[in-house]
Amino acid sequence: MIKSMTGFGFGEAEEGGARASVEVRCWNHRFCDVGVHLPKVLARLEPEVAELVRGRISRGRVQVSVTWEEESAGTPTVDLELARAYKEKLEELREILKLKGEIEIGLIAGLPEVVRCEREEVDLERAWRLISEACSKALEEADAMREREGRKLGEFLSEKLGTLEELVGEVEGLAPLQVERIRARLQERMREMEVKVDPDRIAVEAALLAQRSDVTEECVRLRSHISQFRDSLKRGGVVGRRLDFLLQEMYREANTIGAKAADARISNLAVSLKEGVEQLREQVQNVE
Repeated sequence: MIKSMTGFGFGEAEEGGARASVEVRCWNHRFCDVGVHLPKVLARLEPEVAELVRGRISRGRVQVSVTWEEESAGTPTVDLELARAYKEKLEELREILKLKGEIEIGLIAGLPEVVRCEREEVDLERAWRLISEACSKALEEADAMREREGRKLGEFLSEKLGTLEELVGEVEGLAPLQVERIRARLQERMREMEVKVDPDRIAVEAALLAQRSDVTEECVRLRSHISQFRDSLKRGGVVGRRLDFLLQEMYREANTIGAKAADARISNLAVSLKEGVEQLREQVQNVE
């Protein structure tokens, strides 16, 4: 089964008053690009989180956001020197502005860095244990979403492949008629120019033009690419790049058919083939 590169997952893990919450968001990208957002105190765990994600996701851009909560009151500390400096400046300001009133303790205590709560150092071993558990849950949820989207993508791609096969069949049905059309066109031109030409010579010229307009090989290669595409869909796994390559080849063959066409109906079918391939390519950009 193929997977979409679009997904979202959330996971949590708790232990002894500590809790890790992880959000995983995935979307399409040519390579595997992992971004990790951690609280500053846990920044050292970023490589481990990224490695965990790469073990589950092979292609796409992944954004991991980690929230860490811990029940720890910490130890409050007061910067007395800073508090005195604030008080002196406030008194100076009061004199300059000719203000009245007392400078309350609450005002000074609420100023930046006067009172700080220094928490105990985080236990990184426990933090990693909880984060990895929460991240695994989030990845599982995101993976389930990617599988669901992948099933829908697979159904759409299979349906479009069937349409392409029908178009190729129509081209194959019209291709043999090109020789007769080319011969008739040559004869008509000769009559218009009032030139008498040996019928055998017309047949030879028509055959040469028909050879240049022969699209048999292009149709054979198109069917081969469609078959390989369908096999890759059935096999599943990380096939997005392969599918994109096959579609590039299909577009090239369809373009050649259009360039060779000596029949307006084949030209129109070539346009429809290219449109169908473009629709497939648009969707394949989101296949892992």
